[in-house]
Amino acid sequence: MNIHTDLIKSKRFTSSIEPSVLKHSQEYRVLATLRYLFPTQFESMNIGETPDLQDLENSVGIEVTSAVKEDDMIASRIFSELCQGEPEEIEKRKEIIKKCGYSCSLLKGEKYAISSSGTSDEEKLFFQDSIRKKVKKLPRYRTKFTTVGLAILLPEIPTSYVEAHLSKWISDSFKGIGNSFDFIYVISHRFCIYYDVQTNGIEKHTLTQDESNLLSTIGRMTAEGELSLMDKEWL
Repeated sequence: MNIHTDLIKSKRFTSSIEPSVLKHSQEYRVLATLRYLFPTQFESMNIGETPDLQDLENSVGIEVTSAVKEDDMIASRIFSELCQGEPEEIEKRKEIIKKCGYSCSLLKGEKYAISSSGTSDEEKLFFQDSIRKKVKKLPRYRTKFTTVGLAILLPEIPTSYVEAHLSKWISDSFKGIGNSFDFIYVISHRFCIYYDVQTNGIEKHTLTQDESNLLSTIGRMTAEGELSLMDKEWL
């Protein structure tokens, strides 16, 4: 992945993403993140259907989902617009972010940050529900692939409590359920966590805010047809 090209660094979106391409944008963002962090492991992985990401050569499939409430999505979108928009729009966008249950503050270097005022119980509920919904589709995935994983996109601003309790939340999600994924990736703006369901092993890989923004930009541009998997950004 070549995420630091002039095309990506200078890209500014002038409108919100269309609902019809949002899911594809999430899929491409996950694929971009995995290829960026693990280039050799995921060089054969591509977008597919049922599940969303497919490596036919190695018989690995990954379904993509998000543990995001509607307010989280709105806050994330408005925050992105705030960071890229005109100064006169800042206060208006900060007010929208506040109504979604987030606070917005100015950091050093004229950069903004937002944080959630939601509870850990709410985050746990949405996170585990996102897993259980996808478990129901596992038998269909198993007919096509030997190894099947799940990639979960978290809200742009997960609390530190979430990060500390992810492994337990995942293991609890499979209690009383016969089927389970082989592995799970949890991706947020500041990390990508790998969880081995069989061994309960966990690996964390950090992402900077700039890296995450560029990967998200590549995902959206690809979903909207401005990039293809053959472009240099993906190679």
